[in-house]
Amino acid sequence: MKYVLTLLGALFMALSLHAQKLHVLFVIENEDSKFGLPQLRNEADMLQILDIVKWGLDYKMEVMHLSKQKFTAIDLQQAIDSLPTGAKDIVVVYYAGYGLPPSNNKGFFANWKLRDNPAQGLSVDEVAGWLETKQKAQKLHLGLILSEYSAQSIHSSQRVPDTLGTSIAYRQQVVQKLFLGQCGIVKMGSSLPYEPSWVNKNHSASLFTESLVRAFERMLMPLDSTALKHVSFQQFHAYSSSYLNRYFNNIPISQTPVLEIRSCKDSTSSIIIESQPDSVAAPIKIVGGLLNSLAQNKDTLLRHQIKQQLAAYFAPNATVRVVRLYGMNRILKPKEYALETYFDTIQLPSKNPGTQEVIPNMMYLHIGKIETDNPHSKQPLIKQLSVSETWGNVSH
Repeated sequence: MKYVLTLLGALFMALSLHAQKLHVLFVIENEDSKFGLPQLRNEADMLQILDIVKWGLDYKMEVMHLSKQKFTAIDLQQAIDSLPTGAKDIVVVYYAGYGLPPSNNKGFFANWKLRDNPAQGLSVDEVAGWLETKQKAQKLHLGLILSEYSAQSIHSSQRVPDTLGTSIAYRQQVVQKLFLGQCGIVKMGSSLPYEPSWVNKNHSASLFTESLVRAFERMLMPLDSTALKHVSFQQFHAYSSSYLNRYFNNIPISQTPVLEIRSCKDSTSSIIIESQPDSVAAPIKIVGGLLNSLAQNKDTLLRHQIKQQLAAYFAPNATVRVVRLYGMNRILKPKEYALETYFDTIQLPSKNPGTQEVIPNMMYLHIGKIETDNPHSKQPLIKQLSVSETWGNVSH
């Protein structure tokens, strides 16, 4: 009898060691007081998705956190390398923190700001490379990297509505098609590197992550079984982009989620972004996003990097003409600044001339007009920029 129990125990241990697992690594910046509440919300949102994935796949889920003193690239690499993965396992790496300019100027994903390299950051491609090493050793089915660069706040009463589904009969099939039907490395980012990634300050939620939850809920409830053939990370990206864009109705800012898939079946990658700005709109969109980011960001290092990115679009001695709007008190007379002066003061508080109330932060700014030094040049530089700033509590 003792021998039988020992044999059964050994068999149970062997099955446990080889059971398929969903490994989750949370890499979350939680020491920054401004990030505190949104990051708790981000983790809860992601666990809402991952608990359903665990159920749908019948996988065991193991969760690890990298934060505080272990919030480094070295610790992350060691954590990934040491994961006891099998050929059918899935690894999800979720990063929520500051985004830095990518190492490659043509990159679609911002670097991750970690403790051991706060200036340059960690490339998302490098993280993907660590997962690919496991995959080449046949110790990984799918690596999913999610990057939430939730550094800036948006003042908006908009919320992504709850999903109105039609049928929950196909939930398990949706999960299995999405996570088992795709092998390789999937990277999803909350925004392009030159764009801010926004938090809805009204309810302390990162827009991208909350939109992922809504998109996942929508996918879980297809109309009928024929819709299962469309289940993919491309559909996941499209749905989340659609929900995300609802926040920016009538607000002069944007956020462009990014998706890149490298299949294990071949060496090719497919990159999808929500929209490619045309050559005329691109400078306005990029400069507008960077200026809004600069207005909201208090981090000295990040502000310096944003200024460097902005400087590439301006001619020497460029100026900025500013109109400030304080609710009903509209100061229509523009004020002109030298470029560097405007960069240095854009994040400072302002006083409503009508009420004398000191307002700590601009809500957002809108680019009105751009004058360039050489309109016929392939890359003309801005010599004068006109912007309107919105201050105060405005509902949308």
